[in-house]
Amino acid sequence: MYNKSLKHYRTLFLILAAALVTNCSSGDDGADNSNPPTGSIGNNEYNAQRATIIPITINSIASTDATYSWSMTNAPSDNYSLANTTAKEALFVAAEIGTYELSVIVNDKGTTQTQKVKVHISKEAKDYKTFIAKVFDFKPAPGQFINDLPAANDGETFDKILMRANSYLTKKNGDLISLGAFGGYIVFGFDHTIVNVKGKRDFRVLGNAFWADANPNPDATMRGGSSEAGIIMVSYDKNKNGLPDDEWYEIEGAGHKMEKTIKNYEITYYRPDPNKVPVPGGGTGTVLFTDVEYILWKDNQGKTGYLAQNNAYNHSLDYWPKWLKDQDKITFKGTRLPDNAVDESGTGSYFVQYAFLYGYADNAPNNDNDSAIDIDWAIDKNGNKIHLPGVDFVKVYNGLNQQAGWLGETSTEIMGATDLHLLGENIPTRP
Repeated sequence: MYNKSLKHYRTLFLILAAALVTNCSSGDDGADNSNPPTGSIGNNEYNAQRATIIPITINSIASTDATYSWSMTNAPSDNYSLANTTAKEALFVAAEIGTYELSVIVNDKGTTQTQKVKVHISKEAKDYKTFIAKVFDFKPAPGQFINDLPAANDGETFDKILMRANSYLTKKNGDLISLGAFGGYIVFGFDHTIVNVKGKRDFRVLGNAFWADANPNPDATMRGGSSEAGIIMVSYDKNKNGLPDDEWYEIEGAGHKMEKTIKNYEITYYRPDPNKVPVPGGGTGTVLFTDVEYILWKDNQGKTGYLAQNNAYNHSLDYWPKWLKDQDKITFKGTRLPDNAVDESGTGSYFVQYAFLYGYADNAPNNDNDSAIDIDWAIDKNGNKIHLPGVDFVKVYNGLNQQAGWLGETSTEIMGATDLHLLGENIPTRP
């Protein structure tokens, strides 16, 4: 009897010990998994990690005719976003930890009530990246650097090129990628939501824009140099599947409001015949135009033209994406910005590309405030302003269709993107 009891207690002890070891384990990466679960914890209280959008509502019975008005009553930081403030379910996200106290006024057929809600924001278990986490898609238009930035070799597939694009951009100090001529684009995302903080700019797309050291035009009123504006689109992961398949919104920069901007512009490029006889066209200095009728394009404005081929920069002379060598044509759609390249020399030797005031990629230098983007500049497909809680995904496409003499076609280049709030950069928005 004694031996049986001893055996029983020994077995029970081993089971409890095993359970204790299992519960104390923090996973194979050693991450701290002690964060409270995200979501409602009852009594109008919620838990969430920072930089994570959370839907919040209240425990209230109201008719379908009821109206709602959400507001912030006490916040440990200004770096938060409250969206859908007139809906039953608001959206909240914060970039700083702490307890945020909100209130909602419910008006149900003349009867009003006010309720308080608390949201406890904790730090993430594993530190977020301040830079791009993943490149989802890459479809450049033809251009001088398409098979160089990133490098592309004959016979490589799209998947191989996409993998290479990821290796270029998913790091703190990225490498340049070219989007080619008008419409060429890239889609990337972050490992967290970039918070749309009121009155501040939220993120920056990094490019290789720079200001001219010696603009020969003393009357220039705009800043200029190498400004190859890429239009920015944003989306947040509304369906929470981790993919950029929700609605896209376009960032409305200063160029969108200019008279010569063309909405719903469409252009088609035609793959050149490898047996085509080149049409040389002179050059400027050591740069020669090896074929001024290299790649034919047609747009929906009734115009046609060519991407000219030149021998500048030691770039590849094959402007067509090598992984699309069997594709006869490529079509792109979007907003076309006005041409911004001016031959200030009058002889074709010195072009200045004047920057739009704000709102684009590769438009102003990376250390300039006007390369930073406010998510509140977003508009929907009908041109209406939209207030987003934050963004998880970004798309950048070249918004210019122009040749700048010996510089060749204007092509947006990017080398990364950063979350300004996680970096601690405090840049006021433009009015």
